[in-house]
Amino acid sequence: MERIVSGEQSIELPVNTYVRKLGSEDKFYVKGQFIGEYDGRRLIRIFFLFRNIEEELTREYVLEMALTDAKIFPWFFDIEQNKMIIDARWFTHLGIPVGDCTLTADEFAARVHPEERDGLIEALMSQIAGKLNTDLFTYRLQRADGTWEWFQEKSVYLGRTEGAPYRIVGVCQSIQNHKIVEQNLIAARDRAQESDRLKSAFLTNISHEIRTPLNAIVGFSNLLTHGDIAIDSSEGQEFVSLINTNSNQLLALISDVLDLSKIESGTMEYNFAECGLGRLLSDIYHNYLLDMRPDVRFDLMLPDEDMKITTDAVRLRQVLDHLLSNAAKFTFAGHIGLGYAIAADVRTVELFVEDTGCGIPEDKQRDIFKRFFKVDSFVQGAGLGLPICRTITERLGGTVSFVSRFGEGSRFAVTLPLDGES
Repeated sequence: MERIVSGEQSIELPVNTYVRKLGSEDKFYVKGQFIGEYDGRRLIRIFFLFRNIEEELTREYVLEMALTDAKIFPWFFDIEQNKMIIDARWFTHLGIPVGDCTLTADEFAARVHPEERDGLIEALMSQIAGKLNTDLFTYRLQRADGTWEWFQEKSVYLGRTEGAPYRIVGVCQSIQNHKIVEQNLIAARDRAQESDRLKSAFLTNISHEIRTPLNAIVGFSNLLTHGDIAIDSSEGQEFVSLINTNSNQLLALISDVLDLSKIESGTMEYNFAECGLGRLLSDIYHNYLLDMRPDVRFDLMLPDEDMKITTDAVRLRQVLDHLLSNAAKFTFAGHIGLGYAIAADVRTVELFVEDTGCGIPEDKQRDIFKRFFKVDSFVQGAGLGLPICRTITERLGGTVSFVSRFGEGSRFAVTLPLDGES
């Protein structure tokens, strides 16, 4: 301890100093100092002053944990220095240098998002001018990496001098996680509302889709059974053809609904085995060849050598049937092609259906895989084919993609691994 000529000199106790009770293991943290009293160069007496800070430290640490976990940062505005003094954790949280923990109003404003900047700075200047505002303010701050984070803050006065605030104190809290949850809930609500709307439209549409072929089947059957038209006549054969066509449409519609039900309940079965793509596509080609319009050329586009992959041939055929059905439905002239090719990575194969049909409008392309969505509500169909295609393809370990130009045509591609599920 240094000596002085007269008066007192003190030494603060180090951090984490504790006192143990005499004759006991009990101890408690203290804060205090040793004070030496001098007369000339002679030490007269030493005083030991301390206070128990056990509860104070406990509250301090608990508050620190609470503020840190809740991402709450206290601050105050020093009006004389025209500076904001902010908790050091705020700087660390945003990833910016701590420095002396101060920012000017302009430096702080530079970090506020332009959409909220004017309103927030106007409120702060109003507070400084003595107009108390205890409202909550929500704004975004720019982090060191350039991203934006949502905060919420509130401030009050710390006393007044001569009618003006002595100091403005406040707290700000990161509410980014709350915003993310809020956005997710809004998105979920919007999806639920859209799903409900589409399902309502589906129920309306499905009743029409079922009634239309049923009416045709019943009507033409009655004409053949109770009318004067012979089945073997040309008109009778046309009626039989219409009955057959509408029966197939009704069967396809019911199959789609049943498949959707299996997908929803997770009961759709898959059986993987080796499958020859050339034979599979040839069978599909010949089944559709006679159903094409007179002005549409239908081409089978296969490599010279056949390829075998491990997949569920039944489900893969179901996917290609849907894609070909759509191509035939929307192509009135030109070309439809069915084929496959090995991808550049030599680990996958791409099966494709291409056409020169009406194509898909650009503003509707992002929705075509949504259930119950129809590009053209006047064209027959329930809007289930493409969603079922995507679900089955993904279960087969692959992906389905497309390119389309409105008025020029579309190309759908199913990419599958060579060795089954990936």
